[in-house]
Amino acid sequence: MALVKGTNSYATVEEADAYFTDRIDVVAWTTATAEQKAQALVTASRLLDDMRWTGTAVSEVQPLAFPRNGQYFDPRLGSYVTLTEDVPSRIVLAVYELAYHFLNNDGVLDDTSRVRNITVGPIKLEESIKASVIPNGVRSVVRPLLINSGSNPWWRAN
Repeated sequence: MALVKGTNSYATVEEADAYFTDRIDVVAWTTATAEQKAQALVTASRLLDDMRWTGTAVSEVQPLAFPRNGQYFDPRLGSYVTLTEDVPSRIVLAVYELAYHFLNNDGVLDDTSRVRNITVGPIKLEESIKASVIPNGVRSVVRPLLINSGSNPWWRAN
């Protein structure tokens, strides 16, 4: 299925291209084909949709998690923001950045193991850590929109 904004992606390739014209370090985006960009945007939207968002979907039949009804505290504004039928700019920004992350880190979605210990002559590698599927920069953008800001909802009373 091709990218369809509002159905399988929160943004179009053209919108993402416009965003990346003002961003530094965008070689992975500018050298990707339109098809690769569309795939990255769709994949990013799907992955973000699996997170636990605050509020409720506007419609039971909508294909994406947003738009939603509810509210969240925006630390940048220092106040609560009411969700409307629009997709929050934080979600669109997260899709752009996550799509770029996918293009810039080939294989990041693969479930491969880590190197624990390898020695070749005097060179020793203890552990190789692969890039996170959702980088901290993207998590910080969407954190206010997550249920309990993405923290564990369980607690124990003493």
